[in-house]
Amino acid sequence: MKATVPTTQLKRRIASTDLALQIFLIVVGLMIALPILIAIFTSFKSLQDISANPTTIFPREWTFRNYVTAWNATPFGRYLVNSAVQSGIIVICQIVFSVLAAFAFSFMEFRGRDVMFYLILGSLMVPFQLTFIPNFVLISKWQLANTYAGLTLPFLGSAFGVFLLRQFFLTLPKDLHDSAVIDGASSFRFLWQIVVPLSRGSISAFGIFAFLGAWNQYLWPLIITNDSSMRTVQIGIRFFLFDQERGTDWGALMAGAVIVMLPTLLIFLVAQRQLVKGIAMTGLKG
Repeated sequence: MKATVPTTQLKRRIASTDLALQIFLIVVGLMIALPILIAIFTSFKSLQDISANPTTIFPREWTFRNYVTAWNATPFGRYLVNSAVQSGIIVICQIVFSVLAAFAFSFMEFRGRDVMFYLILGSLMVPFQLTFIPNFVLISKWQLANTYAGLTLPFLGSAFGVFLLRQFFLTLPKDLHDSAVIDGASSFRFLWQIVVPLSRGSISAFGIFAFLGAWNQYLWPLIITNDSSMRTVQIGIRFFLFDQERGTDWGALMAGAVIVMLPTLLIFLVAQRQLVKGIAMTGLKG
């Protein structure tokens, strides 16, 4: 009987701690989601609701006019196509190059392998702003401004992707590689038929990170494109719906922002389980 009392108290403390942690996470989640919810509700407000004092979070009168205005005010479809092409090229190239590099660092023996990996890992500490000017000068000399090549070329490789996938590849049994070598399988065949199928979770997780990073780019597309036909959605909503007399049309601007957010929100909602699973399965083996 004496042994059950501490156990019961411990369980109650654990339950109380879990409850407090859950409440804290819910509050933090609501604080993070609040700006997004305000943007969504504002996109359905009329001009009178937006300029009303005091204002309200929920629209007094729901309207879809802001979405029509946002879509027709600029070539929004063209912006979406540019962002989709840019993000697609970056995601595909980063996945392919990261898988190949991670496989080499995990299963192949060559001189300087560890040094090269640590150099790649060290590049994560270098902010993009530091390499911004050299990249811009290089792209300009190659006359690739206002092209998809100019938008994507500096981002075709990912040091984070190499690190993430290498850490997972190291958790795979070495016996798989030894058996494949004994059976006469080439390195590419072993990679394609064994490593890649076993690593779909981690590859999918990295693909989601790569897409989010590519889709939400702002500074580089802003500088490297000065032709409206090559602007991405992030840049497009910056230049439209501003009138010198009336100022910014906030309703239409929020509608455009919601359209921009939709792909990332949908991908996260659909693939959140795969994302968490891929990160959880990625080992920390050195």
